[in-house]
Parts: sequence; C-alpha cells; structure tokens
Amino acid sequence: MKIYIYPVIVVLLFICTNLCLPSIKAQNGNPGDILKKINETTYLLNDIEIKTDDRTVSFPCKVNMETGLIEVVVCTPKGKTHESLLVTEVSPLEFQTAIMLLGLDPVNEIPDDASLADPLSPYKSIETTGDSVLIFIETEINGNTIRKRVEDFIKDESKGGATDHSTWLFRGAVTHQSGHVIIDPETTMIATYHDPLAIMELNTESKYDDELYYVNDNMKLKNGQVVKLIIQALN
Repeated sequence: MKIYIYPVIVVLLFICTNLCLPSIKAQNGNPGDILKKINETTYLLNDIEIKTDDRTVSFPCKVNMETGLIEVVVCTPKGKTHESLLVTEVSPLEFQTAIMLLGLDPVNEIPDDASLADPLSPYKSIETTGDSVLIFIETEINGNTIRKRVEDFIKDESKGGATDHSTWLFRGAVTHQSGHVIIDPETTMIATYHDPLAIMELNTESKYDDELYYVNDNMKLKNGQVVKLIIQALN
C-alpha cells in the first residue's frame, strides 16, 4: 500500500495542534517543522520513526519496571507509571497521529449518522471494528541486539510463563459529547488491562483480568534500560 503521507499529515496536524492539547511542538504551527522526510519511505514525527514501506512506527522507551504486576505496556512519565512496563517521552497525541499515518482505522470513531451514537453515553464517538497491530521490543541483551514480540516480556500468571502471542487493538482516542478529544499526557498509550481511554490495548478476552499480567523477569530487563518499541501494521 502506498501512503501519501504529506497530504494526510497536514490535516491531522491541524486537528492535533488546534483541537487537541498542544502536545505536538512545532515552530509557527508549520507541519514541515514537525514531520521530517528522511527518504522516500521514512519520516520522523519528532522522536517517532514512520516507515511506509514496511508499515511500522517505532520510538524510544525506557524500562520502568523489572518485576511486578502491570496493566500498561507504555505510558508517559505522567501516566500510570506504577503499573507500566515502559515509559516514553513520546506523547499519546504523537503516538496516535503516527499510527493514523499508517492508514489504520481506530475503534473509536465519530459516526457520519449522529443517530448511531448512544444519547446516554458521555462520548460522541462510537466503537467500530478497528484495526489491529503486532508490537515488538528491540533492545540489547548480553551485548546482542534482539527483537522480540512484546508478549515475550510479559508473564501470564496463569501459565507461569510468557504470554501467548497476540495482536493489539488500535482503539484511538475517544471524543467527548462536548467535542473534546480525550487525549493528554496521562492517557495510557498501550494497555494490557482494558481501559476505554487507552489508545491501544491487548486484543484478547484476558484483558479484563487485572491480576493476570506481570513483568517477565526471565527477560532480565533493567530499570532505565533503553529499548525501541515497534508497531507493525497487519494489512
């Protein structure tokens, strides 16, 4: 799939910088100051690398927990750090923008037909099918660079070992009835436990168990260790 990323970024960044919180920084609000074209298939959205040829989004993170119960894969330092495997300086708004630039559809969308929305819901957006992704962690262990599925770094307490490989659902930010898009530095970016406001979450029924997932300490991650988180589109 060929993605015409610049026409899309102009629209998205107008929305992000004018209707959402000012998490994406640019001088004079110029999209060209935010998105940098490295070559024909690679772009940088601040610290996020977007590759349109292999349809990946990647960005740096640091290990936040070596052991313990988790409900979050990654958040910002202002998010749920007490239960997050990783932290990143990338904002949730930047994260969502980058994922949308790959052409992925979120679960949460505002319907063209307003009658489809639940009048009793606090949200203007409704839930649709949405797209799913694979997630990888790339890091250095014992002097060797490895790339493994993120599930390998998460222990399933019911099994006593690594979590089964799964896909991750792109939920996207929800929109309040007031028209405000609910996305800020505290928003969870990727969750293992169901969070209706999380941008992405585990795509299995086990996401409703808040006592199931722990850091897989067999992977020997160390607090502060720098890793790269890689999101891979499926289609």
